[in-house]
Amino acid sequence: MLGAGTALNDRYVLAGRLGGGGMGEVWRADDTVLGRAVAVKVLMPALSESPTFTQRFQNEARAMATLRHPGVVDVYDYGICEVEGRQVSFLVMEYIQGESLDRVLRRGPLGPAATMRLVAEVGDALAAAHAQGIVHRDVKPANLMVRPDGSVVLTDFGIAHSVSAGHLTATGTMLCSAGYCAPEMATASDVTPAVDVYALGVVAYECLTGQLPFQGDTPVQIIFKHLNSPVPRLPDDVPAGPRHVVSRALEKTPDRRWPTATVMAEAARKALAAPNSPPTPRRNRTARAVLTMAAAVVVSAAVAGSVWLRPAQPTTTEEVPPTVDATVATASSPPPSSVTRPSTPPPRRAPTPKPAHSTPVPSPSATVSTTRPTRTPTPTPTTSEPEPTEEPTTAGPEEPPSSDPTVSGPPGEIQCIRSPCP
Repeated sequence: MLGAGTALNDRYVLAGRLGGGGMGEVWRADDTVLGRAVAVKVLMPALSESPTFTQRFQNEARAMATLRHPGVVDVYDYGICEVEGRQVSFLVMEYIQGESLDRVLRRGPLGPAATMRLVAEVGDALAAAHAQGIVHRDVKPANLMVRPDGSVVLTDFGIAHSVSAGHLTATGTMLCSAGYCAPEMATASDVTPAVDVYALGVVAYECLTGQLPFQGDTPVQIIFKHLNSPVPRLPDDVPAGPRHVVSRALEKTPDRRWPTATVMAEAARKALAAPNSPPTPRRNRTARAVLTMAAAVVVSAAVAGSVWLRPAQPTTTEEVPPTVDATVATASSPPPSSVTRPSTPPPRRAPTPKPAHSTPVPSPSATVSTTRPTRTPTPTPTTSEPEPTEEPTTAGPEEPPSSDPTVSGPPGEIQCIRSPCP
């Protein structure tokens, strides 16, 4: 149906076929208006004849035309025309000088350094597309063009998906290449940037080994292996850094892969700079954080428990009565019978001004402890004379403090119990 010399929309003339796949064919064409070489992606007739798909594909072309990144091919035009009575939808893109990555891999696998450099560049290009809400969905060596200087350009956004345009899946068609298709694409899950991260991991695996991680006789067998089979081990000569980049990108569940294409590109650059440096396992970092938090909780609980469970120190061990009982005396005090007390109370004296300090300073020989006073039990005398229970209203001249620590009275007052008394 299509061939060299076929005109599309009276402007683009096909010059030579560059490649093809399940979605259509890519041709090199001449732009007769601007006089330049372009690449034209011609879609399958079954997809071009669907009005719903055509409208969505046009929306995709408009969204991709806003991308401006050196690692992303420029989109020039979109059109629909009739060729031999059939409707054809096509996408006009920048023509890249060089060759596709799949042709490069036919000559043999790449080394770890070249692979990590490629992953970093493609990761940056995918990050620019994801920032615009566009998911490529068909990352594979045939859509990666290697320029003569070695730089890589991501091409063929013809089956991309964007949030604004919705899904482009046609009935009975799965818009991805089976060998690079993420497991969630086969379960009708929502399309997220994680599918491009997975596909880039497959490309990196193929660059290191020269073959795909999962192969089969039919696309269904290959998709089944993507869903259920473990990823074959990379060769032993692959360093730890590149091995970690690829293995994490090929995780079955999206949340265990690299979170973004940008993070994957940064990991590839680190693996390029230090390929033999083993990465820190994510599980160890998580376990270390959990253990640190648990230790902090235990220490906090122990400190709080020691504060609340500490016994309170009483300020006094016993309550001192306001009056002095005659039965309280020290062992060194003479018997009550030897104490001579006046038969009549002393005459009242004129009030004497008190010194500046109201509480006398105890002498070193009569130090009273306020926390744990020591009380020496003494035998109770048989004869005693009741002490006055009422303190004099008028204070006399201040006497020196008693040497008996067990005798106490109201604060600031000294009770005389020995003769001679004033």
